[in-house]
Amino acid sequence: MKLLVLGCGNAGLEVASRAKARGWEVVATTTRDSRIAEIEQVADKGLVVRGADVEAVKAAAQGCDAILVSVSPPIMQSRTVEEREQSYRDVLVASCQSSVQALPRVVFMSSISVYADGLQSSSDVIDEQTPRANSEEPSTVYYSLAEDAVLSSPGGTVLRLADIYGHPRDIDFTARVKLAHEHMGGSVSFAADGRLHRIHVEDVADALLYVLDNNLTGAYNCVPDIAPSPTNKETFDRLADAAGLGHLEFRGELKTPMKQVSSKKLRDAGFVFKHPDDVIV
Repeated sequence: MKLLVLGCGNAGLEVASRAKARGWEVVATTTRDSRIAEIEQVADKGLVVRGADVEAVKAAAQGCDAILVSVSPPIMQSRTVEEREQSYRDVLVASCQSSVQALPRVVFMSSISVYADGLQSSSDVIDEQTPRANSEEPSTVYYSLAEDAVLSSPGGTVLRLADIYGHPRDIDFTARVKLAHEHMGGSVSFAADGRLHRIHVEDVADALLYVLDNNLTGAYNCVPDIAPSPTNKETFDRLADAAGLGHLEFRGELKTPMKQVSSKKLRDAGFVFKHPDDVIV
């Protein structure tokens, strides 16, 4: 198997490392020359490629069996609706469109933000039968459009992920509260009543490789769902109190599911989460 990891952030690095350990040939991309040395510690080859550059993606995918699209809009360029409008479109949609032009087998790391608050369904849980939200929020709009691009290919797979944590390079949730105070004035774009669905980076990598191993196609929720996830306000108020920080202001622009997201479809396909979301962050 030869795999192109388009966008090698924390999750991409984890997948690249595990795939190479299996004996797969791994090509991984970044948008910064300064990260090539880091990437080539876990991949056979690192390339500087913008996902929107169709010809560059095609060249990077030469000889590959599959593309993993693991691009992520920069946090500091996603603080306002206007910033998200541009960054989510340019990073997510363009990368997925380029990938399906390069290869038929494409796996996209999507987000449960396609469901927004999930209140468009009367069901107690959100599953793959829940309609994606009809929302003007750029996260919902552009993750959905990126999914559409991938699912237009017969070899397209979408994994709708929760908030990823657990990579050694990642900042913990208390640090995120501090970051919000230091760089965002203590005001964040998501909703207080949204559930803080989380997934460990090791489960993300395992799920992506499981999808490739078992040739799963279509859309799958990928969220540990044995224990109910707490709300954003419950979690971040508690973390702020413990750190002696003020409570965050939740503006509610970026809506996230208020109901529990179910991953029954993925679990029924045989996948097992190793890090159930039943621990206090």
